[in-house]
Amino acid sequence: MRLYQRNGSTTWWADWRDQNGKRHRKSTGTKDKALADALAAKWTHQSFLEKHFGAMPEIPFRDTLLRYAQYKERENPSSYKNTGKYRLQLLLDRFGELNLSEIDVRKIEDFASERRATVKEGSVQRELTVLKAILNRAHREGTLVSVPLFPRMRKQRGRKRWLSVKEEQRLIAAAANHLKPLIGFAVDTGGRRSELLRLDWRHVDMERGFITFIDTKNGEDRSVRLTNRAYQLLVSLGAQETGPVFTYQGKAMKAVTSSFKGARTRAKIDDLRFHDLRHTFASRLVQQGVSLYEVMHLTGHKSLEMVQRYAHLAPDFQGRAIEALNSYGTNLAQSD
Repeated sequence: MRLYQRNGSTTWWADWRDQNGKRHRKSTGTKDKALADALAAKWTHQSFLEKHFGAMPEIPFRDTLLRYAQYKERENPSSYKNTGKYRLQLLLDRFGELNLSEIDVRKIEDFASERRATVKEGSVQRELTVLKAILNRAHREGTLVSVPLFPRMRKQRGRKRWLSVKEEQRLIAAAANHLKPLIGFAVDTGGRRSELLRLDWRHVDMERGFITFIDTKNGEDRSVRLTNRAYQLLVSLGAQETGPVFTYQGKAMKAVTSSFKGARTRAKIDDLRFHDLRHTFASRLVQQGVSLYEVMHLTGHKSLEMVQRYAHLAPDFQGRAIEALNSYGTNLAQSD
């Protein structure tokens, strides 16, 4: 197998012979030689498998996506409903007419380029992650010889925006009456917007001072002990046996995008999202000396990597390290 470029073209082509000695020439569709080399190696590998084990039957991508969707819906229904279903529909619209074997690096790169023209890089990366998960599953099930290479994805920096106490006071003062308790409760519990809006009085234990977020983003329930303020907010709402905790005109809140945006504008606070209330919860814990491990469990993250962004807020951040260096300096000065 060899790679070459045709006259006047920067795209790499592959030239190889299969197990029967038949010659093949095919464009890799990429200018990246390393990527082209890997793609050509995949083609020769497929030729080998077909020679010794028979050609793999063509499987429609939509069938594999459907199996994956059923699995994700069983695993975490709320996450699937909120975001997973949308991303899968997007992939189905884009690749639904193709067979698994037809999805190659070029088609994936074209998809990523098209999406970058309309959405942020983080959204593109999450969509590619879902696509890769679908193809990985097909490979494990034996319906795909190998998973194509994916574009290199830049690691996204975690957002680091949280409210100061004065900003929080201004935001609550500027918020509509139905939104005020939700803001304070979000800051004091670290709940995601979807978790807060789904919170039911059945999962509020006023006697013990705990709430439980059911069926969270990571698929697990999470209990959080109430702060004094959060407890009083629930008291002011009027505890019930059952029914939604946060309501508007007697009905469960479905969304707060417009009302939150209005409060933020009136409070003259820039660059603030509702999710930043959750960041505020985590950052305040770390600032008060709570360990990242404890913060991880209170926020429901599955790894320390997700809460590492708050590490520099710890009151002893760098302090112990600098003191250790100071001790060396002191000993050196005394030895002189």
